[in-house]
Amino acid sequence: MSHPHINQPDEDISLNELLVTPTHPGRTDNTLDHGRCAALHNKLVEYAWVAEGRHISDLRRRSFFEYYGDQANEIRERLDSTLVTFLESIVVAEDLPPFFFWVEGISSPAFMFFYSDTLSDRFVVLYNTYPGFVGHAVGLIYDQQLHRATMALGIEDIDFTQPVESHGELWHPLETILSNWWHMIQIGKITASQDSAPNEKHGPWIWHSYSPAQVTSAVASFERLSKAIEDRIPPDKLLPVSDEPLLNHAKLDEASVPNPCFIRSFLTSIRRPRFDRIAPGLVIPHNPAVFAANQRYTTINIRFEYGPIIPPILIFASAERQTVNLAPINRYTSINPFCVIFHQDASSNDQLVLSGLYSESVERFSVDNAEEGFRLLLPFLFRASGEEDGARKSGMDLVQAKSVADLFQHGFKPFGGEWWRAQRLERLFDHWTYLVESGIWKVGENGIEGDINTFKEADRGQWADYRIAPSW
Repeated sequence: MSHPHINQPDEDISLNELLVTPTHPGRTDNTLDHGRCAALHNKLVEYAWVAEGRHISDLRRRSFFEYYGDQANEIRERLDSTLVTFLESIVVAEDLPPFFFWVEGISSPAFMFFYSDTLSDRFVVLYNTYPGFVGHAVGLIYDQQLHRATMALGIEDIDFTQPVESHGELWHPLETILSNWWHMIQIGKITASQDSAPNEKHGPWIWHSYSPAQVTSAVASFERLSKAIEDRIPPDKLLPVSDEPLLNHAKLDEASVPNPCFIRSFLTSIRRPRFDRIAPGLVIPHNPAVFAANQRYTTINIRFEYGPIIPPILIFASAERQTVNLAPINRYTSINPFCVIFHQDASSNDQLVLSGLYSESVERFSVDNAEEGFRLLLPFLFRASGEEDGARKSGMDLVQAKSVADLFQHGFKPFGGEWWRAQRLERLFDHWTYLVESGIWKVGENGIEGDINTFKEADRGQWADYRIAPSW
């Protein structure tokens, strides 16, 4: 069917041909790939439309300028010519479902420059945040000069992104952001359907605490890390080959690890590494009894009327059995990264816990969480005296002063989401693989050399080695 009012991109191109990948990257020449972006946009509109149970033939396709008429034409001169072409090419229609989990849809002409007192005409709010998601909602901000974009859920997020020239890592080609959103759909982290959800739905969009595909990718990431370490250990020093998983279901039952959950699926899927040290000062749990004894949070009696709460699981404990104090810094500041229910142990006021790599704790009835995530609890404080330098998050913002669990975390999320969502385990293992393969971390007979204090390097000028690049 022809749609004469839309300057159509080639809709016959498959989604996989449009997505940004390492072999098909986004533009780097500060221009807008309006055809690719419009096609990615329109496919997302169609996906959400069909997910709501509507027939694609019922979608009345109009361009942005046809739909908004005089309102749109009044701002045409304030828009870059390639952005105009993009808006002429995208589908806008009556009664569209929300465009994606975080965004309602393409902004109205009035809203595109709504924040002109904060942002100059160089910037356009291209997509508006889903209403009610945050107070003082903004959306996806598009830079008409550099043709890059970033997601600011609320007005307080704008400051994290300005000036652009000092925050380049937070601004990405529009096709890169749209591809990240599509990736979340493809792996099942976010789905669209008429199904009910255990948490808040945004139109057809459902947020999942994790997906099976994320287990698979985390396992693959861990196997790459294990192989990188094993390849650097003398063959006669490697532990025997085993066909058994690191921990089986029976051993996880003994440790009271919930079933099902992300970390159970992960631990029962990875092979047993042939070494002891997975990172500086962190040990592989080859002894299931020790693993079970290390779990502080799995035996807490958790009952919540809204749904399940998954406790943090200590995956790789401190080899020296060092502890970290999670007591609040003061009445206003907590350094405990876990769900509130775990901030106070039911059986004790003692806030000392074993340091090491923990899986993320999540309230499955909430949204914007990451059961596939992690928290690295370290037995020392970062920026202990509030220094204006030191370890940094993905968004280049400094870790919180006196924090113990911020290393390798997101910070500001240019692809969308709240700051508190945990970084994904697969991203951590990929980064650790880089540290091994680049020689930054040394490998000895037992695995990674050094003790847990090695991570202090992030606070002593080597922050770049301990920062994961931004992603969703």
